[in-house]
Amino acid sequence: MSDETTSEGPPESAAVLESMTLLATLSTAATLRESVAQRRAGRDPSAQEPADQATARLQNTGQTLMDLLMQMALSRVPLEQREEEPLPHAVRHFDLLMKMRRAERLTQAMHQHLLSLYPAVSEELVEEARRTHDEIEQFLADAPAEDADEGPHLSDVLERGMSLIVWVRHEV
Repeated sequence: MSDETTSEGPPESAAVLESMTLLATLSTAATLRESVAQRRAGRDPSAQEPADQATARLQNTGQTLMDLLMQMALSRVPLEQREEEPLPHAVRHFDLLMKMRRAERLTQAMHQHLLSLYPAVSEELVEEARRTHDEIEQFLADAPAEDADEGPHLSDVLERGMSLIVWVRHEV
């Protein structure tokens, strides 16, 4: 039997952790690349946008955020009631944090688009976008201590994010 045909066992922890580190690095690089491309194209994310552009971007960002929040919500549904091994648990937690970081960026973008539409949208909606962003940031700050009782819980963060998107769809 040759080395090529031998079955591989479960991945080693070091290899999985190295892959997660690489994924986090690539994610950060992609975000930076996107930001640089936006600036080179003459778009300042903190600047006011024309209403039609802000509306279109708000709708796209809201749909992307809703998809992401639904992925996180569905990934938390237990398939079986059993003890999870440490490595799969770490990978699942890492995936949640990566998605939550993306949700934080999307919520910040939604807030900026809403500011561009103000006063055509309510001040309460703009403020809710800011509070939702802050709650996601707080969740991420508390995330290393998964069992911490302080700060927002995942279900609360997901619910608030989904409520924001529904409110935006209703008002915009």
